This record gives sequence, C-alpha cells and structure tokens, in this order.
Amino acid sequence: MDESTCPKSVNVLWDRLEVMEHEMRFDGRSYPRGMCKFPFRLAGQGFFPGGDGLWRQDSALSAVRDGSLPIGGVIFLGNDFGTLASYNRRRSASFENVPTWRHIKARVCYAEIPSEKTFFTNAILGLREEGSALGKKSWQSIPEFALFCGEFLRFQLETLAPRLVVILGPHARESFDALAKKTSAKVLYTTHPYADFGLSKDRLKDEVHALAKAWRQS
Repeated sequence: MDESTCPKSVNVLWDRLEVMEHEMRFDGRSYPRGMCKFPFRLAGQGFFPGGDGLWRQDSALSAVRDGSLPIGGVIFLGNDFGTLASYNRRRSASFENVPTWRHIKARVCYAEIPSEKTFFTNAILGLREEGSALGKKSWQSIPEFALFCGEFLRFQLETLAPRLVVILGPHARESFDALAKKTSAKVLYTTHPYADFGLSKDRLKDEVHALAKAWRQS
C-alpha cells in the first residue's frame, strides 16, 4: 500500500498540535496565561484533543482505537474541552462519557449517520486552568490565541475533508464563525447536546431531522 492510499491517523493531528505548542507563541508559553496543555491523553472515548475524537460503542468506552480518521465524513465541533481540574478527574478511567457524549451519539444513531464516519473535536485548544467545566473563557481579547486556534481548526478541516460540519451550540458557533473563515463542507448549527434532556420531544425530533437531512444533502 503506497502512502497515498494509507488511512490518515489521528496522530497527524496530535503531531501538528505538538509542533504548534512547542513554538511557545505566548510569552514563552504554549498557551496564554489561564490556559494549559493537556497533561495526558485519554485512551478511550474523548473529544479531540483530549481524546482521539473517534466513536466507540457504549460497551467499549475505554477501548483503544487504531486511530484511523474518518475522511469525508462528519465533524461534530464543540467549543472547548473545559478545565484542567475536570480533565484530571478522568485520568483513572481514561475516557469520558458526559451527557454531551451520550446525547450526541443518540442523535447520530437516530439520524442514521454511520458511526465510523464521525469525528468529535473542539474549536478552542487547551484546558482552562480556572473556572467551571461548563463555563466559558473569553479568548477574543487575545488575538494571537484566536489565530493559533484558527490555524489548527483549518488544519483539521483540511485533513479530514468532511462532507458535513455540525456546530454544537452558540459558543462553538461563535468560535467557528470567527476561526474557520471558510470550508467547502456543508455546515449545520445545532443546539448543544448536553442539554437534550431539557428539550421537548418535538424540539429534539426537529434537531435529529435537521441532522439527518444535512447528512443526506452533504
């Protein structure tokens, strides 16, 4: 098998991110003050870059995948991974299964999107060193960080060449609109799946219908 036909690995993304972090663009730091690198990688289920961003069945959440990226599929884009403290609590289990994961996987199944064509990632890199996991850190006042995250987001889009990009919630929409600039993929803005338990059945049905339609038309 020649290089052109080899499946791309998530290591391509991690390697590029490490190169960017080692450039120390923020006063000799990998990230602006208040943000930090991931201290370890999740072996099992986890949004990129904390995890590999790949789908796992519920019976195998801690399983190690081969890392093959789903080229030409669908990217689900959140805003950021949260805080260092909340991430460190996942060290022993080495996977995450928060409501966001459970709800977005249910949407994927109901929309009949092939699970092997999905990738889950974030627009904003790094971990917040303070605040709550559900909070939001303003990065607009740090234009260099916006450039940093935008550069890597565009690299993700170029590498995976998705048919569809699904933006999860208003914070991710704000980040995507500011950072991505443009993409040839179809873009769908949705509510954040974390709060699906608070949606009416009709509203949730509408979200799933819109997802299924976007996938068919992409």
